[in-house]
Amino acid sequence: MSKLIEIQNQFCSNYDRKKFCGFDMEVTEAPTKPLIHQTARFLFFMKGHGRLVVDDIEYEIKPYTLVAIMPWEITKISAVEEPLQNYRIVYNSEVTNNIIKTLYNTDNEILDIIDSITKHPVVYCNSDEANQIRYILRDIRSEVGMESFMEETNEEEMGNIFVISKVIELIVIFKRVMNKSQMEGRRLEKSDDKNQMLKYIYSHASEKLTLNRMSDLFYMSESAISKYIQDTTGLTFNDLLNEIRIEKAITFLMYTDLTLNEIAAITGYVDASHISKVFASRIGTTPNEYRKIYRKMNRIVKEKERQLSYEIITYIHNNFDQEDMNVASVASRFQLSIVELNRILIMQVEKNFDDLINVLRINKACELLLSTDEAIADIAIEIGYNNTKTFSRNFMKIKNMTPGVFRKSIALQEK
Repeated sequence: MSKLIEIQNQFCSNYDRKKFCGFDMEVTEAPTKPLIHQTARFLFFMKGHGRLVVDDIEYEIKPYTLVAIMPWEITKISAVEEPLQNYRIVYNSEVTNNIIKTLYNTDNEILDIIDSITKHPVVYCNSDEANQIRYILRDIRSEVGMESFMEETNEEEMGNIFVISKVIELIVIFKRVMNKSQMEGRRLEKSDDKNQMLKYIYSHASEKLTLNRMSDLFYMSESAISKYIQDTTGLTFNDLLNEIRIEKAITFLMYTDLTLNEIAAITGYVDASHISKVFASRIGTTPNEYRKIYRKMNRIVKEKERQLSYEIITYIHNNFDQEDMNVASVASRFQLSIVELNRILIMQVEKNFDDLINVLRINKACELLLSTDEAIADIAIEIGYNNTKTFSRNFMKIKNMTPGVFRKSIALQEK
């Protein structure tokens, strides 16, 4: 019996579900297990050599390789000859493709973006093309932050429009490189048609898909199709179809103001009543309630986080001179992970915990150096350092001079 393949979640960000786009960096040192991606993504490899399998076709990976993965494609790193380092851009392809077709397609061409990228998911860029991609990635990161660092950025005006335009730039570059050069990947073996099933279901979810129709298209019995889907995803054909349709409905509820009837038509439901019934049975609430609750929760979460941020920063300011003050104890006090604590601090004061503590301590040390005759060793202990060496090293890092030189130079200026 086939092993189930892990299905990644549909959201672009692990900590902010409303984000249209997520940005992160990955390092891969060994082959990986297969993954089914519910959300589109680009992988831009900067370093390393290895091989990547996309729907049973293997491609070489080397520096400046750009990979486009569409929803419900199955991928895995099959070999790593030299550790791979890549940037990952996860984006909402439904929104992007609709924008391209309705706003950017001024020539009214027939655009087959998903189809062409699906057939040729890997391109190899030259140095000029790689530089173009770097600039785009830099702009995306500045807007959305790096996921693994929990970077938070200020919400700039028309931020989503800016990010969408950058993702579209990336698609344009990918298509141009793809058209200019022949694919250098090699097939492990002839791709099995059944590996296209999940993508086909995703792309045609708004149509009246049935097992009978799938059987005619893929020249397989209905029972064989059902077994393949069940063995691969753990879902029946109808459950998978509903999962995909609900996923698309959630996207439109979160990112657009489309009516329920309009969303029903786009996602393959008969009307607003039909989508409401299915949505409620699977999610536990109606689509309209989900839209209201999500927007309300988003506001509440932001308000709670602002209050929590104030409490954390106040606590650190009041206790920074305690010797046992450390990131783990503060994170535990506020029932946060260290990563979450640092994300909040970076967002509020643009410093992680260690940097903030050192700045507060060194500023206090400066006051004591100028206003008292205490020995440097005593000041170090008073502000929370357990030895003079650590104090001097951090003082030098922030003030570019030793505590002793600081005391003498400032005193001389005053004299």
